[in-house]
Amino acid sequence: MKTLFLGAYGFGNLGDELCLLEAISAFPSKEVWVRSVAKEFTAKCVKCDGFIKWEPACPEKNYMVNFDRVVLGGGGILNGPPGRDYMSWIVAAQNSGAKTYVHNVGATGPDDAIWITPEIKESFEKLDGFSVRDTDSFERIKKWGIVRKVERTYFPEKNIHKDMSLAELLPEGPILGISFLNGGAFFDAIKRNKVKIQEIVDRYKGMKILPIISTIHTFDELENDIEGFKKFYALFLKDFEIIMPETLQKEWWHKNMTPQKLKGLISKCDVLISRRKHNCVHAFSCGVKTIGIFRDHDKGVASVFDSLSDIMPEGSEMIPIK
Repeated sequence: MKTLFLGAYGFGNLGDELCLLEAISAFPSKEVWVRSVAKEFTAKCVKCDGFIKWEPACPEKNYMVNFDRVVLGGGGILNGPPGRDYMSWIVAAQNSGAKTYVHNVGATGPDDAIWITPEIKESFEKLDGFSVRDTDSFERIKKWGIVRKVERTYFPEKNIHKDMSLAELLPEGPILGISFLNGGAFFDAIKRNKVKIQEIVDRYKGMKILPIISTIHTFDELENDIEGFKKFYALFLKDFEIIMPETLQKEWWHKNMTPQKLKGLISKCDVLISRRKHNCVHAFSCGVKTIGIFRDHDKGVASVFDSLSDIMPEGSEMIPIK
């Protein structure tokens, strides 16, 4: 079977390529093809037979999709215009006679779902399989009026193997992993809660700091984890030693980092402090104590703690902030 995998691939977020790895394993195929905005980035993370061009972003319903099966595979992509664009590919694939699946996705954004046209709603009903990653997404889809059967996967990407080739270079001793995006509103909340967060950080004095960089987004500077780490370090970690500082170099990161290698690094941490959902997934699956810090209305990190509560490492906690 010749399968095309769709998602937010190639944008510089290793969480999306992690979801792609899982989707490829969940849908074994004779030929694997991927739609990526930057095939060089995706190709270092997954093995596939080829890539299709990114355009059109939002195909017409009669656009020919020449594949036996099309899988929209993972990430928080059912959200406004991006959701419309991805589901337009599903509509076109169904009209081309392909089997279609929406697999392990997150439904985020506003509840009104004005992007779901009657045509897109019908395409949801016609899917050969439909699954979401967490209960929040499941409930949101029901609010959208989609009445078909929807499975819940609970982050199956947690089972992707880890690559220890970078982790083996780390020094001995306790390690504190730090993982934050670069959002202005998020750091405004961090500053309003500085005393609380400093108390948390002070528990781990004497540990070495490992930057956990999972995203350097091609188009969105707010999704630049290098800058997010630098902001958090300046606020709370000036007395801590940084190890593997090359992870803070953009060119090095693009050349060397994959989802599997990132998981290997996280597995060597004694504690992870993170705002990044998929880094929390990695930490849970590796038994690493996890402190999730997030704005209280954000669902991503909380969904990991809720979905994977059965494997939550001892001492892990959520820190919602306003």
